[in-house]
Amino acid sequence: MPAGLPSRLIRATGLRSLRLRLMVVVLTSLALPLAGALYFFNQQLDQRLSSARELARHLTEDGVERQRDLIGEARNLLSVLALVPAVRDAAHGNTDACVATLAPMPRQHRWTTGVWVADPNGLLICDTTGPGSGISLREREYFQRALDTRSFVLSEVVIGKRSGKPLILAVQPVLVQGEVERLLGVAIDLAWLTDLVKVTKQDDARILVLDRHGVVIARHPDPEGWVGRSMADFPHIRRMLAEGNGAFEGESADGLNRIWAFRHSPETSTVFAVGMPTGPIVADAQRDLLRGLVLLGIAGLLSVAALWSLLHASVLRWMRVLSQAATRIGAGDVGTVVESRGAPDEIRLVANAFNDMSGRLKRREQELRAAMEEARAGSRAKEDFLATMSHEIRTPMNGVIGFADMLLETPLTAEQRRYASQVREAGRSLLTVINDVLDLSKLEAGKLDLVCVPFRLDDLADRCQAIVRLTAEQKGLEMHTSVSAAARGYVMGDPDRVRQILLNLLGNAVKFTDTGSVRLTVKAMGDGAGPRRYTFTVSDTGIGVPEDRQRELFQRFSQLDRGRGGTGLGLAICRRLVELMGGEIGVESQPGVGSTFWFSLPLQPASAPERDDQDGGALSHQPSSRGARILLAEDLAMNRDLVIAMLTRAGHHVDAVPDGAAAVTAVQERVYDLVLMDVQMPVMDGLEATRRIRALPGAPGRIPILALSAGVLAVEVERCRQAGMDDHLAKPLEKNKLLAAVDHWNGDGRRTGINAGPTRLADTPVE
Repeated sequence: MPAGLPSRLIRATGLRSLRLRLMVVVLTSLALPLAGALYFFNQQLDQRLSSARELARHLTEDGVERQRDLIGEARNLLSVLALVPAVRDAAHGNTDACVATLAPMPRQHRWTTGVWVADPNGLLICDTTGPGSGISLREREYFQRALDTRSFVLSEVVIGKRSGKPLILAVQPVLVQGEVERLLGVAIDLAWLTDLVKVTKQDDARILVLDRHGVVIARHPDPEGWVGRSMADFPHIRRMLAEGNGAFEGESADGLNRIWAFRHSPETSTVFAVGMPTGPIVADAQRDLLRGLVLLGIAGLLSVAALWSLLHASVLRWMRVLSQAATRIGAGDVGTVVESRGAPDEIRLVANAFNDMSGRLKRREQELRAAMEEARAGSRAKEDFLATMSHEIRTPMNGVIGFADMLLETPLTAEQRRYASQVREAGRSLLTVINDVLDLSKLEAGKLDLVCVPFRLDDLADRCQAIVRLTAEQKGLEMHTSVSAAARGYVMGDPDRVRQILLNLLGNAVKFTDTGSVRLTVKAMGDGAGPRRYTFTVSDTGIGVPEDRQRELFQRFSQLDRGRGGTGLGLAICRRLVELMGGEIGVESQPGVGSTFWFSLPLQPASAPERDDQDGGALSHQPSSRGARILLAEDLAMNRDLVIAMLTRAGHHVDAVPDGAAAVTAVQERVYDLVLMDVQMPVMDGLEATRRIRALPGAPGRIPILALSAGVLAVEVERCRQAGMDDHLAKPLEKNKLLAAVDHWNGDGRRTGINAGPTRLADTPVE
């Protein structure tokens, strides 16, 4: 025996030894669970039985819910097949396409044994196995019920003639103009009951499906052959039929005691039941208890050994170090490093892995921050580009469209008038391109906000038709509008966006129709309570759209005929707007016959507002009875000449300055009724000039200031408002809107106090 070993053993096992004390504590702590395990054996057994009861109830609910889910899948499958032309239009003698469509169904949907199509007389047209072969379903109860109700129906559980399996038949009528054109059916296989038996993990478990008379429709397993026979005389079956849902313990038909859980399925008028044998449960509980006691004893021994061997190691200290480091990382201090010098090898490995993970998190954070900043920079660059493009194109277009309008108001020869009109229309077309690009950008960025105000659908439809009527009459087309009585009156929504969609569809209809007519129809569906579904339909007798091109129509930059103009963005924007408002949009067309574009929106009926100003005062201008004295701040001579010409012809007096600094000086030297202020000017821009004018004491600081700007983005309009401007007029300027705004601010809209603040914005900004 090595020298000194006895003394070391005595010290290690002495009463003052920490190891001995720890072993006593561990053994004592293990003795209490052992005594408790024996004492509470009966309680554990009850818990096992309760768990079995809960498992049976859960499987019962799962079975009913699974059956309901399969019924829902069947309903969805039939709804989809009803839209497939090969199935919907199948007829006797022409079933190849129908059979080809239905044949893969059992492979694609393993819960079904077959799908069929029948005519209203009950004759089978085709199914997954081939043509109908003269089979009639007319006398089947579920078939007759589907014809009578014209809606989705379910049969009771039946035994399939071909498969010999318990099935539920789901039938969906296909309605054409309210009449049953075809009936589609799918057989739902109940073979999945076998899977529930596997879940129980009990050979003597039973799954039962009974009809309302107690006849066994399905039973897994069924060694006694009860399927198709009545079990209504057995007490446990009578209880299931009498009660709605529940669970109980009782003797079964084979003499074994089982815990039964059952539930009635109202969809199929069946009772779904699961029986769990109690004998194996008791045996398993006893066996598990014995195993647990053995494992607990082994665990106690292992715990003592582990404490003995780890007593000299600083495991807990290193665990605390790792825990603190993880807490720091969780608090955001990624890159934290654990210093593992002096630690055991195992702890050092954990620390090294932790440090590696911390380093990867730090690099990942840096990469994410860089990517986020790059994305933000790209978004800012895109917004800046769109704003710059819009401004730089709108500024010269102000002169092109404006002077073309002014020129058309002068005496011209027919040829000159035609040329001037073409110049104006070309400018408006380019402006439409700009607006389409900005609208699409807003929609893709998710920055387009809808308003919700009351407006009249019938008035909006009439106005939209009036806008395109002149173009239609020039082409010799007839225009018709039909608004149903239910669709008349006020609704809550965004009238500008609905008008934008309608004008796009009407404009396209006129553009692609050379002879015939264009018709706008508005209908409403639903009762008076809650939102109603309003459907807008634009039909024409134009060139039509080939079927293979129809899906492309609502994509960006898709054009049917480039020779007829357009950007290819209009319908893409319409689709996005309709979807944003919770609606749907589609097209039906036939080449050489015409097209029908439609969209439907959920809108809430509303009462009439106190004052109906949907038209906006700028659409039709009545000249003011008093000429205003106006200061115009505009750096471009072309735009100055245009605005001066518009205003002086209306009887106003205009002084013009080329920059904001000159405007600040002018309002202090002379009295003006209002100021028309360009935003981007040399020396001093319009925003700074407005802020300085607002800082002036007395009447000059209260003078109405209207922004004239080619910047139409929401952020640009907001800058004008924050600078102190009262209104915003977008370039290219429309004469009527300009004169109406001048009259408004020269009359009722004048400021009444030095801090009155901006009161309105005439033009809807592009966000």
